[in-house]
Amino acid sequence: MRLAVTIDVEEEGLFSSRYEPGNAPVRNVVELKRLDPVFREWDIRPTLMIAYQVIRTAEHRDLLLALRETWNGEIGAHLHPWNTPPLETLPYPEPVPSELMRRELLAAKLGTLCDALHAMGVDPVSFRMGRFNIGPKIFSLLEEIGVRVDSSIAPMRRYYGGPAHLSAPVDPYFPDPQELCSPGSSPILEVPMTILPLIPRLGAVLDRIGDAGLVPGSWISWFSMNLGSLPAQPAWTGLNRLKAAVRLHQARRGRVLSVFFHSSELLPGGSPLHPGTDAVGRFLNKLDRFFSWLKREITVESQTLSELCDSYEHPGGAGGTTTTEGRTS
Repeated sequence: MRLAVTIDVEEEGLFSSRYEPGNAPVRNVVELKRLDPVFREWDIRPTLMIAYQVIRTAEHRDLLLALRETWNGEIGAHLHPWNTPPLETLPYPEPVPSELMRRELLAAKLGTLCDALHAMGVDPVSFRMGRFNIGPKIFSLLEEIGVRVDSSIAPMRRYYGGPAHLSAPVDPYFPDPQELCSPGSSPILEVPMTILPLIPRLGAVLDRIGDAGLVPGSWISWFSMNLGSLPAQPAWTGLNRLKAAVRLHQARRGRVLSVFFHSSELLPGGSPLHPGTDAVGRFLNKLDRFFSWLKREITVESQTLSELCDSYEHPGGAGGTTTTEGRTS
């Protein structure tokens, strides 16, 4: 099994629903250095998904470039539309879903982010949308600028205003550009978060229930997140549930384990989950034990998103050497 570790490198405050339009604090970025012993010990090759607010600081740019080399990793683009210029007041609460924005505005924001990455010597081929809020509109823009791999789909999740990803495949797939949860013809490889439905195809059932209006959408969101799924995400659950999720994924013949967390979760007080130094220390210890178990029991190979993309062949013939089929949750 291959392992994709991605880190959203971003400003603080999002866990408190503060979507600051200007100079949001980015103190947490230097805390990425805490990961060095763990990543070196277990040969973890992460993809650092960098938001615009982070790139504005020269110190952070230098640090991220150095960490990329140290960890033999990759730098990708992470779009936070709420504070990436050009800024425009919209008649919706933040974070404004991408599908409610004008395509021209989205394109301009994506251009600002990519220009900033180019200025630091990075040509991003991997991408993640803020709040996992990806829809056909932003996906079509990614195709135009040459992004090769996206990791914005969170199976078994629904978010405000955005397309529901309840029924998305768990393993990487090439999506339908208009129905991102279905395999199709896009040249972009989608690497979804590893979040497993406890019962196969449960996401599709919940989708149908929601479409029929049989229960409130908020109930479906709560059920799918808390009772209907098992996430292999270190910041969201304990070590034993992480192991159970991986074993279930393995039993279902999963090929790729895709895990993520936020840079702010390494800063004491940067996340409600980690209010102090002790909590951050426990999180780092959990990561160490989890990666140790993966290497010892599952025999995973850590790859960056672009390396993972290179190993997949598009059904139409483009791509790498390994054919894959999308699996529906």
